[in-house]
Amino acid sequence: MRAMAPRWRVLAVLTFVRLGMGFQFQSVAAVSPFLSESLGFDAAQIGLLIGIYSLPGALFALPGGLLGARMGDKRACLLGLVLMLVGGIGVAVSTNFEAAFAARAVSGAGAVILNVMVTKMIADWFAGREIVLAMAVLMNAWPIGISVALFTLAPLAEAASWQAAMLATAVLALVGLAALQLGYRPAGSHAPAAGGLGLRLLSRRDLWRIVLSALPWTLYNGAYALIVAFLPNHLHAAGFGVNAAASAVALANFLIIGSVLAGGYLVQRVGRGDAISIACLLAWSVTLALMVCAPGTLFWLLLGGVIGGLPAGALIALPAEVLSPPQRAPGMGLFYTVFYLGVAAFPALGGYLLRDTQASASPIWLAVALGLATIVAMVIFRRAVLSWQR
Repeated sequence: MRAMAPRWRVLAVLTFVRLGMGFQFQSVAAVSPFLSESLGFDAAQIGLLIGIYSLPGALFALPGGLLGARMGDKRACLLGLVLMLVGGIGVAVSTNFEAAFAARAVSGAGAVILNVMVTKMIADWFAGREIVLAMAVLMNAWPIGISVALFTLAPLAEAASWQAAMLATAVLALVGLAALQLGYRPAGSHAPAAGGLGLRLLSRRDLWRIVLSALPWTLYNGAYALIVAFLPNHLHAAGFGVNAAASAVALANFLIIGSVLAGGYLVQRVGRGDAISIACLLAWSVTLALMVCAPGTLFWLLLGGVIGGLPAGALIALPAEVLSPPQRAPGMGLFYTVFYLGVAAFPALGGYLLRDTQASASPIWLAVALGLATIVAMVIFRRAVLSWQR
């Protein structure tokens, strides 16, 4: 039997580590009824707790990329996991909104550093090879973590306490820390440079390319974040039980996991990533709309799961088209700055829409709009890149 190639072992370790991010992100939404009952949090506060996990990215993504370039990818990732561990414990011992908000911000800052660096590390190992497929596998860790949280954290909170559910996120961060320490080594040609890497490596045109490459991924993930955060509430309002609603969303997430892999494999084999992504984004947006306003809610939910993950690999691979190896650390930092600015705002906006309209479907309609906006952003990116290549 042939031994697994080093790059695939690295991918396996980093995928597991990133799974812990999705698990911790979803923890608040998964146990939100218990937080409301125990601590009195309203829908807007729940939305803010969800969003603050991503908001530190606006401040720490770019410094995180520069930090990784100076101190090394692995050390930066270990720092991120330590912050996730501390933040998870902090939420578990919180007794009010302010304390929970601060603890979520700490864990979110760690997740930001981790997210920037693992994406850069996979680009180092797979650039020029199976990068779309590798990125699809890595991105899959997020919905896997979310699905595991949906299946496990509400039952854990019911059987023990919501504090136990939050501590479980810290435990997974600790396991990820051990896995990274024991199982990762850097790509040989991408050791940290003496004196670090800076934004001086990026021209004004490079900066615009990175920003435009980030917009499709930001809008797409904004739609996804709204679905996983507010769809269980919508299904519950439509007559599903609490556990049934969470399980239905988790099942759709597992279908998304399969579709992310299928989309990465398809684009890797046949190309035409833009055409495949645009067609799937349009179809996904339609299924979300039909899920709200047509009969057969569960059917449209599951069909959306089959379709929704197909564009992921192609979208996250966009910055690799415009970044050279020395530019990746600062470039991915800027990429994720744009990403987190957008994604942090959408769950909070969804919470305010839900509170002000009292319509459980309002965050879902916002997700539909973001899915369609992703198509527009892809077209703008491609036309800009083609124009600058002339």
